[in-house]
Amino acid sequence: MVKLKNNSKIYILCPGESLSGGPEALHQLGYYLNKMGYNAYLCYYHKFTTNPRYTIYRPQILPIESIEDDCNNVIITPESSTKLLRKYTHSKKCIWWLGIQHYDGFETFPIGVKAILKQKWRIHTPVPFWKIRQLLLKIISKRRFQSDSFIPDNKVTHLCGSEFAYAYVKKTFKIPYYLVEPLSLPFLERKDNPILKKEERSKTILYNPSKPSIIMNKLLKRKDLKFTPLENMDILQMQILFRKSLLYIDFGFFGGPERIPKEAVYNGTLLLVARRNAAVNSHDVPIPEQFKIEDFNNETVIVEKIKYMLDNYTELITLFGPFREKISNLEANFQRQIKNIFIIE
Repeated sequence: MVKLKNNSKIYILCPGESLSGGPEALHQLGYYLNKMGYNAYLCYYHKFTTNPRYTIYRPQILPIESIEDDCNNVIITPESSTKLLRKYTHSKKCIWWLGIQHYDGFETFPIGVKAILKQKWRIHTPVPFWKIRQLLLKIISKRRFQSDSFIPDNKVTHLCGSEFAYAYVKKTFKIPYYLVEPLSLPFLERKDNPILKKEERSKTILYNPSKPSIIMNKLLKRKDLKFTPLENMDILQMQILFRKSLLYIDFGFFGGPERIPKEAVYNGTLLLVARRNAAVNSHDVPIPEQFKIEDFNNETVIVEKIKYMLDNYTELITLFGPFREKISNLEANFQRQIKNIFIIE
């Protein structure tokens, strides 16, 4: 819980100009906070530019240098930029874990004995030690201080956009709050329901080329399956494509619920994923287990499943009804989570 005053300001740190799921979620947070009566501002770092895709969220933008470091104000940063929080000593601090693989504190997926031991040492070392260490670095080496990790203390509030992140943060730091963003506004503003009929859709298989995998490279070479990449499209074009396709597949890394799989299912496609990372749990990817492939590098198994799903869309689409309903409820749940986290006294 983050306690606020009526005049409290909420600053959301966000990479400027960047177009991806994380920055969009940060813009969504600002949009809903302001819609609900809070005073929220987007503060860009790297580039002071709003990507045209996010103007729909009507962001109130401030230079990051304009942040008022006051005990009544709040600064929210994604997990990829927690080092920015070191500049502020008075404001309340929140880390929104939109994933864990890009955390700038330390390796979240250490490989090798040395990296694993180093991670355990960092996690279990008392916070006062880190504070003394950083104070000394600030005096001795400004360069090393700037690159050193920000180690959250118990005053930092952790917000999680997935069960996958929640489990990690709870184990590593403290019990966090769920804050799971909804679909993009253009998807929510379209009120007509997708037609869930096989004859209204093509056998083209959709995939995201920005999430490569070994098995995807093999599948794309096949002549008996037709694939369409989701690239160089605006949201309207993606909606149209989702609504005339039978299946979306994703065998890449699943850092959370993932935006495109939700958009695809919401618009009536079936979904086939690798059973890995966040896709293992039923909170982040709540689809029947038969559509989560355990042996996700087995081309024969995957091709069989793809063809089965394409041939049996009419029978299988009903199994995705609960997931579509959950996606539909994300917006209301997001606003409820905001209200339960940020309390105006």
